[in-house]
This record gives sequence, C-alpha cells and structure tokens, in this order.
Amino acid sequence: MFKVYLLNKNKKKKISVCNKSTTILDLARRENLNIEGSCDGSMACSTCHVLIEKEWFVKLPPPCLDEKEMLTLLPNYNSNSRLGCQILITKKLDGLSFSIPEDEL
Repeated sequence: MFKVYLLNKNKKKKISVCNKSTTILDLARRENLNIEGSCDGSMACSTCHVLIEKEWFVKLPPPCLDEKEMLTLLPNYNSNSRLGCQILITKKLDGLSFSIPEDEL
C-alpha cells in the first residue's frame, strides 16, 4: 500500500493507494476531491490539473507532448503543473504531495 498527500492551504490529507494502476484522477474520484477529469484520462481536457510539489515533480516521468500542449493552454499553468490522469502512483511515488490549483477549487 502506498500513500499520497493532498495539500490544501494549511491542511494535509493522507490518501491511501491500494491498487497499483491508480492515477491521481482515480484517487480524486474515489475520495470525492474537486477534480473533474471530464475526458476520462484521454488528455482531451485539462480538468484534472494538479500541482505536484517540487521535490516530487523531478521524480515523475516527463509529460508527453500531448500533455505538455494541454497544460500550456491553461491560464494558471505552472512549472510544476501536471494532468492528474497521467500521474500513475507507484512505489517510487509513495508519499507524493500534490495540490489542486486554488482557482479550480
């Protein structure tokens, strides 16, 4: 079992991950987080936009070209922006911390 943390203002919510093929979008749906994911992970939207804490961002595989293009369309794009549907939680990412951009809450 792995864990990830949702950071929201001064709160840190621990989320357990049991399934090895779980994305941040999957967790958001399971935990009823405010992440829409309207395209179901096909990278046709950016409604699962999350901000990965910088210490964890470097541990992620780089985004593919489609993800990069979708992210750069966001008005609140940040250097640590990613699509939650593309972040697969693995043992290497046990403890990952992320947040939902405030203007998307």
